[in-house]
Amino acid sequence: MKRDLIKLSIITFLLLFLHNTVKSQIDSSINFVTDRPGMATSTDIITSRCFQVEDGFQFEKIYNENLSNKNFLFSSLLLRYGIVKNVELRLQTDYVYNIVTDNINTFSIYGFNPITIGTKIQIFEQKKFIPDVSFLFNLVIPFWGKKEFIPNNFAPSFTLLMSNDISEKLNLCYNYGIFWDGTSSVPNHFYAICFGINFSKKWNAFIEGYGFTNPQTNSLFYIDVGSSYLINKRFQIDFSVSRRLNSSLNYYCLNTGIAWQI
Repeated sequence: MKRDLIKLSIITFLLLFLHNTVKSQIDSSINFVTDRPGMATSTDIITSRCFQVEDGFQFEKIYNENLSNKNFLFSSLLLRYGIVKNVELRLQTDYVYNIVTDNINTFSIYGFNPITIGTKIQIFEQKKFIPDVSFLFNLVIPFWGKKEFIPNNFAPSFTLLMSNDISEKLNLCYNYGIFWDGTSSVPNHFYAICFGINFSKKWNAFIEGYGFTNPQTNSLFYIDVGSSYLINKRFQIDFSVSRRLNSSLNYYCLNTGIAWQI
């Protein structure tokens, strides 16, 4: 636990350092875009030389008659920095607390997930029916974090991001990605489609479907609904809930968080 607190202190120091570095570079005309909430990732790139913090709390439960698996993410932290007009850098990690209970015993484990570094690159802007298109690359680094959570190898992922503004209030976002878990050489596939509605300039909601497929395991399908609200031009709060659609196991996930442009 002491080591985890030291790591958390280092992250806090880095946030404060970056805040002082980029605070003077923020302009009132900068557009505030987030990747929270939901599983689908937007095509939007944050403005050049802008720094953004997106953080959240998540509770996930999988259960049946004999087993209960509770997974808490006390901090699901994503840091984004725009380096040029159409490219941003990303760094992500989570602090996990996992509790597994069967009919006899309870087991728990907690610590940091490994760090994920990545970049998002905008390729096309929407023109009529041609969608916005961006590319997201992430790489899980197998050197930092709780030993039990660290993969055996580097774990890359590649995701194609697309979106269309249907009207001023309606939009559609859809993703397809392929990723490795750092243990198996067989890739996993991810897909998501998200329908969003803007009730006002500050308040919006969404419903999305997403899933994971692997040739060696059963496919998993989910549905997710949520909403976000802009407190001001630089600060957003959000909430979402998801359910699994195709499993005999009962499952639900609650997620709430913030996005803050510093």
